[in-house]
Amino acid sequence: MKTFSVRSRACAAGAGFLVAFWISAPFLSSFAGPVEHVVHVSVDGLRPDAITALGPTNLPNFYRFRTEGAFTDNARTDYDYTVTLPNHTCQLTGRPVLGTNGHGWTGNTDPPAGVTLASNRGFYIAGVFDVAHDHGLRTAAYVSKSKFSLFDTSWDATNGAPDLVGADDGRDKIDLYVYQSNTGTLMNTLVANLSTQTFHYVFLHLADPDTTGHNYGWDPTPGSKYSNTIKTMDQRLGVLFDLVTTNSQLAGRTALVLTSDHGGYLNDHSNPSLREDYTIPFYVWGPGVMAGAPLYVLNTASRLDPGTNRVPHTAPVQPIRNGEAGNLSLQLLGLPAVPGSVFNAAQDLALMLPRPALDASLTNGMLQLSFTTLPNVLYDLEAATTPTAAGWSNVVSNLAGTGEPIVWNCSIEGSGPQQFYRVRAHF
Repeated sequence: MKTFSVRSRACAAGAGFLVAFWISAPFLSSFAGPVEHVVHVSVDGLRPDAITALGPTNLPNFYRFRTEGAFTDNARTDYDYTVTLPNHTCQLTGRPVLGTNGHGWTGNTDPPAGVTLASNRGFYIAGVFDVAHDHGLRTAAYVSKSKFSLFDTSWDATNGAPDLVGADDGRDKIDLYVYQSNTGTLMNTLVANLSTQTFHYVFLHLADPDTTGHNYGWDPTPGSKYSNTIKTMDQRLGVLFDLVTTNSQLAGRTALVLTSDHGGYLNDHSNPSLREDYTIPFYVWGPGVMAGAPLYVLNTASRLDPGTNRVPHTAPVQPIRNGEAGNLSLQLLGLPAVPGSVFNAAQDLALMLPRPALDASLTNGMLQLSFTTLPNVLYDLEAATTPTAAGWSNVVSNLAGTGEPIVWNCSIEGSGPQQFYRVRAHF
């Protein structure tokens, strides 16, 4: 327990009463309401150290995720596979590749005609498109590799499962499927479509870093061909941000989830035991997401920061994995998890700090206010005579949370006006 004291007339509660309440780190002011739209972005072959090497000046949109949203540069791929199609199947189904609950797709080439996730696994494999579509929402996929036809075929009008939720919205789970290898053209199509049509869940795949990595190497050094491709991806994200912040139907109601299928080293990414291959980013931006928040700090009890380790799927506490993206998208939309899924099946990935337990008392002229804290979080205590936005002043700033309560004592001198207190958390 951490205790600090102040002696000041400004603290006087007098004959009035004390009101203490919590306000967490600031949210984006443009957010008008709950999430109604999610764009799930997978940047193929994205190494997080390429982002940090270039920095915010070169990558303003990647860093917009980091400053206005919650993020980690230390998420993980599937344990057994660090290649494109198996890992994207993890993202969309919430399942690992192997095991009893695995989706079972191990190939990384264009699937044979008519082959589906279900025919390969022996039973139906549901995905995020199933849940969103069956609850009456419109879905879309914009992809830049032809092998993603696996998803279009697996969840089309012939192979998709019957809709057993409410009204029958049909078996075709992806309302609009667009394949275009040129990601600039793909983005232009996405913007044109989303400007005139309503889609609630959109999956967007950008292939360029993977293509550059295979051709020229995964070199995160600024000035390399790979690094320059990451700058191009930042421009693509800028187009997306412009769309979701200026379109009247999307602004303030859209969340973005960004991750990758794998990193890469030299000209390859197929070694699942190589740190450069299995380490990926995981960023979230939108309503209800705490600004500038490290995801592992927000989820200390439920997710393990793996350091540099490769953590198996059998570990009791898991790291954040790219396979959480689908169920997180549904979580944001207020929908249940994908049936049969494993990653974030409890939909418990926290995107903001929990409210602390607050306690206030006034005894023998001593005001005592205590509040719980989390490690690696900074806390400001503020006071005001009225709870208006402009009336707050700092009592004490940048108190370091330790996981133990902080106790504030104030000796009251004489009478004074009613006081309000609030605690603000930041990083």
